[in-house]
Amino acid sequence: MNARISTVPAVALAVAPPPAPPPPPPPTAVRGRSFADVYQDVMHRSGEMLPDQVVHVADLRMTPAGNITLPGALCYRLNPHARRGLASMLGLRWDRWFQSASGEERAEEVNRRFQRTPGEKKIRAWADRDGQADGVARAFLAPTFTPIDDARIFERMNTMMRGLLDEYRFSSVVFTDSTTHYTAVHVEAFDLDGELLHPGFHLRNSEVGASALSLDDHWMRLVCLNGLMVRVGGKRSLYRTHRAIEDDQLAAALVIAVGRLPERWAAAFAWMQSAKRTPVPHPDDAVAAILGDSAEVPKALLEEAQRVVLRDGDLSRFGVVQAITLVAHETNKDPDVRFAMERLAGDYLAATPS
Repeated sequence: MNARISTVPAVALAVAPPPAPPPPPPPTAVRGRSFADVYQDVMHRSGEMLPDQVVHVADLRMTPAGNITLPGALCYRLNPHARRGLASMLGLRWDRWFQSASGEERAEEVNRRFQRTPGEKKIRAWADRDGQADGVARAFLAPTFTPIDDARIFERMNTMMRGLLDEYRFSSVVFTDSTTHYTAVHVEAFDLDGELLHPGFHLRNSEVGASALSLDDHWMRLVCLNGLMVRVGGKRSLYRTHRAIEDDQLAAALVIAVGRLPERWAAAFAWMQSAKRTPVPHPDDAVAAILGDSAEVPKALLEEAQRVVLRDGDLSRFGVVQAITLVAHETNKDPDVRFAMERLAGDYLAATPS
C-alpha cells in the first residue's frame, strides 16, 4: 500500500525581529592614557629627530624626484609642511604651477630660485622610516630659531610634576606635520546639573615654528567627549613663543601653569552654570558671530554647527557652546581646526554675564 504524500502547501510564519539592544549607558569614569605612557611615546619620538642643518639656500638643490640635496650629499624628502614652507620661501604656488610640470621642469625652476635666494636656513628633519632618503625635512626655518621641543617639556614635567600628573588621564594625543596636541583631564569631575565635566589642560606645541607653546584650561563633557578651552581673565595658563629658555625656567613655567589650574576651573565652572540659564533667542546667529570671522574654521563647519544647535534645541549660551564643540569633535578631523573652534567657544562662554 503506497503512502500518501500531503500536498498541502507550507505556510510561512512571520517572525518578529529581535528587539533592538538598549543604548549603552553613559560612561561614569574618564578613560585615557597615563602620563608615564605618553612620556615614553614622546621620548621615543624625539629619538627619531636628526641633527638640525644650517645651510646656505644657494647650496640647496632639488632632484627630479622632488627631494632636496644638502651640502655633504644628504638627501631629504619633504613632508607637506616643509613643502609649503619651501613654496613660501621661494615665492611659488606649488600645486598650481607644478600640477602639469615634469620632475625635471620642477627641479629646474626650484633650483633657479635657490641660486637667487640669499641667506641661510635651518632645516629640521626626521629619520626616514621608509629608507627612501637620508631623512624627511620638516621645516625651513631662520638660523636663529630656537625651538622648545616636546621632549624638553615632558622631561621637565617628568622631573618636577610626575606625582601631580598621576591625577590626570591623557584623553587625546595627536601629532601632525607641524603641531602636537596633548589633552589631559583630571580624574575628578564637576557635576553640572547631572552632567559630568572633567577639567584639565590642553598643551599645544610646534617644534617647527607653526605655533607657540601654549597650555590652556580644558574641559571634557564625559557623555560625548566634547572638548572646550577657556581663558580665565582673558589669559591662557601658559603661552610662550619659541626662543631660548633655560631648563629651570621652563620647569618653573610649567609648574606654575598646571598648579594654578584648579582655581581657574572654579571660575570657568561658574560661567557654565550661568550659561545654562542664559537664553539665546537666535542660537544659529550666535554661532555665526562666534565662528564667522575665523580664517581657521571652514564655512562648512560653521553651517554644520548652526544646524546642530537648532536640531538639539538647547536655546542657551551653554547650548551654543556645546553645538560648536560637538561639531569640532565629531565632524571635523583636523586637530588645529578643533583647537580653534574649542578656543572660540570658550571665549564666548567666558563672556557670559554673571
